[in-house]
Amino acid sequence: MDKKCLTTALPFLSRLDKERRKQFEEYFETAPQWLLESMRIEETEKESIIFYEGDDVRTVCLIGEGMVKVTNCSLQGMSYSHRPFTKVYAYGGMEILMEVQEHSHTLETITPCTLVKIPKHTFEHWLQTDIAALKRESKLMGEYLFEQACSSRDFLFLQGSSRLACLFSDWYENYAENGILRIRLVRQELSDYTGICVRSVNRCIKKFTGDGYISRRGNVIEINRKQYLLLKERAGEVFKEAI
Repeated sequence: MDKKCLTTALPFLSRLDKERRKQFEEYFETAPQWLLESMRIEETEKESIIFYEGDDVRTVCLIGEGMVKVTNCSLQGMSYSHRPFTKVYAYGGMEILMEVQEHSHTLETITPCTLVKIPKHTFEHWLQTDIAALKRESKLMGEYLFEQACSSRDFLFLQGSSRLACLFSDWYENYAENGILRIRLVRQELSDYTGICVRSVNRCIKKFTGDGYISRRGNVIEINRKQYLLLKERAGEVFKEAI
């Protein structure tokens, strides 16, 4: 696939950093022109539902820009959020590979996002006719599942504020802009991500602010490079002690 053709189909690539743009180029390296022509770019606001768990899979969705969260609600009616996969990944592609007709989780935007949507039948035909694309998608699916399993395992060794420190440091690595991470999340969402109660989240936020690990501007949490290193060190030391 010629890079110019891909940039024409996905003009937002010119705004991405070099590494993120390279991921898109490698993902669509063997994509035929008919696949590119089927793509639809969609700009969404924050806190928008892309699809719900249990919805029929009609499209696959790739995150061009922005931050999303993945939530599973099928465990005894409880909501469980985990960190999204940071590589270029087709949400809905796993269900197609596994021949599952419904989405296995809910995908929601946390920030304004640029999405790339491809019709299910088009994406499926691409995988059926392009062995390189099929191998690439299978590899990404395995990495996605492995990363989520490792994240869940690692969190078992962390308690309270250390889980939040780990989450913030991960987000900084993936979503900071110009050395600053800014997030606006309600405490319930932080509770869903970390598995700690809202009351504990409140205590952690207060302590992190007092210790200088984070800064607050109204409802916005800001984390600079120095604070990120402090958070990463905190989570790393506790994890080492636990194992």
